[in-house]
Amino acid sequence: MPLRRDIPLFQLESEDGHPRGTRDAWQRREMLVALLHANCDACQGLHRELMARAPGLRQEEVEAFSVVMPGRPGEPLLPGALVDPEGTVTWKLAERFGRVPGTAVLAVANRFGELYRVLDVHGRSAAEVLGEALEWLDLAQRQCGECSAPLWD
Repeated sequence: MPLRRDIPLFQLESEDGHPRGTRDAWQRREMLVALLHANCDACQGLHRELMARAPGLRQEEVEAFSVVMPGRPGEPLLPGALVDPEGTVTWKLAERFGRVPGTAVLAVANRFGELYRVLDVHGRSAAEVLGEALEWLDLAQRQCGECSAPLWD
């Protein structure tokens, strides 16, 4: 039986200077964590989708984070994204997600940080990737975070 993988707790600075991260959402909200490339059309498309849905997700007790991998100096930051200048958080996330560092992914975790799914960003449209992530998020919200038993409405 594989060991349970949890999302690392982190805080990174956003473009407005305020720290945000999984540490804020842990034990409070389900999480969507995107690990994205700064200068990539597919990654930018997914980031835009996440930011457009962020207010509705917050109402459903879900927090969405876009962590931008370190790129070339001077590359513009995606609005609303979190900055990881040294790459330590992106390295740790990739390792925990079971991916090679530098791979763009979208991870779904419950409020206790248990990973439900890690989806590759490239190769499908942003709508398809986000759609599958939302299905996994629905499952995470319907299960007890402590014992994984289904919670039926």
